[in-house]
Amino acid sequence: MITLAVLTIVFIGIIVLYNTIVGNLNRAKRAWSDVITYEKLKQDVIPQLTSLTENFKEFESDFIEKVTALRESISVLDKDEIDVKALANAETKSNALFSSFKATAENYPELGSTKIVQELMDEISDKNENVAAAITIYNRSVEHFNNSIEMVPYNIVNKIFAKKHKLDNFHQSGTVESYDYKPNF
Repeated sequence: MITLAVLTIVFIGIIVLYNTIVGNLNRAKRAWSDVITYEKLKQDVIPQLTSLTENFKEFESDFIEKVTALRESISVLDKDEIDVKALANAETKSNALFSSFKATAENYPELGSTKIVQELMDEISDKNENVAAAITIYNRSVEHFNNSIEMVPYNIVNKIFAKKHKLDNFHQSGTVESYDYKPNF
């Protein structure tokens, strides 16, 4: 009777640990989906940017190339497949495009002074902040999931039953590498 009770408790414990691992993975996947959703919302701004810059021919060809590159990099992002390298590529292209637009607005006073441009710049800034917040939530979810498959007793249940692999955190290239501080842990 005691053996049966111990086996029941162990069985229930395994189920709880397994479900925690699956729940943490699903949380990370949902956070990834949010990142992709916010990235794709940036595409709503692109046609407005293109129409605003039509009168500035010297700027237009470079801008159109950057718009096309951004659209392509965003289009390969998949909410069901976590690919932080593809996200890094999209973020790099996004930053290049919006930095270029900001510089153009500053170089062409008649463009930069319009209310529409200011509103568009605010919208771009908001969208970039949303992406950054979603990436922060994603990275925290990944950390939580990775901890759940690496720490005892979860790691034992994971190796035997769940067989899940660590997820990669997202980090923008150039941000971490250029930071001089190195923790001593």
